[in-house]
Amino acid sequence: MMARFTLILLLTTALVGGCSLVTIADRYGNEYGGWYNHGADFAWQRDLCESEMEKQNVAAPARKLAMRCCMRDHGVPVEPPPRCEASRAG
Repeated sequence: MMARFTLILLLTTALVGGCSLVTIADRYGNEYGGWYNHGADFAWQRDLCESEMEKQNVAAPARKLAMRCCMRDHGVPVEPPPRCEASRAG
């Protein structure tokens, strides 16, 4: 009985942990990727956009949205779609 419980616990942990294998996160808390669009494929866009946030001197409160917009602009599927026009107008 204990062996069965341990096996179920290990399988559950593997399934839950598996999600982190297909997503990638930026330093602002956004996640990109999924089962069909593996996040590791978007690493260069993340690195580029994070450096752009620093170069453009984006204000800290606006960085999360600006990062999502930058990722979208570089071809990364972002769900739900960010309202980028509003962030650029301000």
